[in-house]
Amino acid sequence: MPASRGWGWAAHLREGGTTPWTSWSEPAAPFMAAHLPGAEVLELLRRLNATGPVEPSRADALLRTSPPGRGRRDLPLLGDTETRTYGPPPVDPATLSSRELLRAASVLLAEDLLDTVEAVPVRRRRWWSRRPKESADDRQRFPYRLVGSPWLTLPIREELERQGRLPNGDGYTVYVLGGPLDEVAAGAWKFRTFTNRVNPWSIWIRDAQWRGWFGPRADLPRIARWWADRVGKDRVEIVTDPALLPGLLGVDSVPGPWEISAEANEVARVIGQVLCVRTDLEAQRKLLIDELRPRLEKLEPHIPGAREVGVPAESFDWVETQARAQRDALVQAGYALHGDPDRLLPSGTATQGPDERRALALALSLLAGRP
Repeated sequence: MPASRGWGWAAHLREGGTTPWTSWSEPAAPFMAAHLPGAEVLELLRRLNATGPVEPSRADALLRTSPPGRGRRDLPLLGDTETRTYGPPPVDPATLSSRELLRAASVLLAEDLLDTVEAVPVRRRRWWSRRPKESADDRQRFPYRLVGSPWLTLPIREELERQGRLPNGDGYTVYVLGGPLDEVAAGAWKFRTFTNRVNPWSIWIRDAQWRGWFGPRADLPRIARWWADRVGKDRVEIVTDPALLPGLLGVDSVPGPWEISAEANEVARVIGQVLCVRTDLEAQRKLLIDELRPRLEKLEPHIPGAREVGVPAESFDWVETQARAQRDALVQAGYALHGDPDRLLPSGTATQGPDERRALALALSLLAGRP
């Protein structure tokens, strides 16, 4: 391959440079056997360099990646190639969106997580053998099963089991934990960003409105009916105020949801899109929840401007209608209620999706391995 301006810029970035493409003019010979990395990868490396020194091996690893899946990839640099009648048109890297750069970052971030998995397969752990033994008195006095919005219930269940408070028990009560429907719906999307493939928030909420349903994880009457059919309605109770849970469960306190911003959820989502074709679902969930989530939580305070996932203003009336229907269905069904049923109505505290620029900043910090 002949020397070119594009290879010159790539070499400059590989050495830690931060000069924009439009300000670069020096050519250089290729330093990789493969083709010139795409504009999105080169611009991502330039922005990574701007955050601080980058290890040469890290820069090389990034230059070897290519954005995953559908969408534009390996974009040619504007002014570095002859006009072509096929493929994506050349671009100025500075004009690329944060979403495209985040997608480019997702491959190396996914590989970082996969590198944490032991190379030699090990026997699957028996988690129950590691749990503390539970007091028989507690289990008899407060037998429980906690269901509902998984974004709310999973941290609580994990903490209870860590304390030895295992679910079920003789005659256990099923507590269906809910809250404002806009927050519960956002929680359903946030949970999926760490556990399965899911569309961006704006598309997910649009599709939910088109279907007329948020799905099973945000449908409290459906969850309550499912359990009532199995254990009886008298053993199913609705909790609309999480502050009442400690008294119901016989504990001093329960944790709140994970301290994860909308942008961190978006980072997990795009990395999950890569992991889902590189590993099985169980391993993907473990990597995202156990490995990625703590890293994101540590980064959150260092990058200002965090947002909460919220229903856009144009969808609020529809969400309120859905919430009133859920509230009325639960009240009319005659379940025991803990908390004001009106707490199921939307709060309207957040009306935006993730800020893609902040999501990219989180991804760059992950790539750099520093806050």
